[in-house]
Amino acid sequence: MEPFRVLEHTADIGFEAFGATREEVFGNAAHALMNFFEDRKAIRPEQQIPIHVEGSDSPALLVNWLSEILYLRDTEGWLFSEFEVRSLQEKSLDAVARGEKFDPGRHHIKLLVKAITYHQLALEETAQGWRAQVYVDI
Repeated sequence: MEPFRVLEHTADIGFEAFGATREEVFGNAAHALMNFFEDRKAIRPEQQIPIHVEGSDSPALLVNWLSEILYLRDTEGWLFSEFEVRSLQEKSLDAVARGEKFDPGRHHIKLLVKAITYHQLALEETAQGWRAQVYVDI
C-alpha cells in the first residue's frame, strides 16, 4: 500500500494518506504535507523536535497536527523527514519529528502552503486500514 497520493483540486491541492493504524496514517499525512515542500530524501534527520497537539475530535486533531508542522516550518524554518507518533488518543497526540532547518543551498521549496483546511476533510477506518484526506490552501 502506498503511504500517500496527491489529489488534484481546482483551487487548492490535497492528498490521501494511508496506514495500517491511526498512528501510521497520521505519520503518513505528515510525510505527504512535507512532500509539498521538499523531497524527503533531501532532508537530514539531524535534530528531534517534540510535538504535542490537541483537538476536539480525531479529524480536528489531524488538522491541528498538520497545522503545527506547517507552523514550525513557517516560523522556525523546520523541514522534517521522519515522524514518530508516540501517543495518539482521541483528542491528543504526542510525537517526535526529525529533520533540519531550511538550507537555501540544499533545499528547494516546491510549493508554498498557507494553511490546512477542513474542506473535504476525512479520517476513516477502512477494510485495508486507515485513510485520511486533506486539502491545503496554497
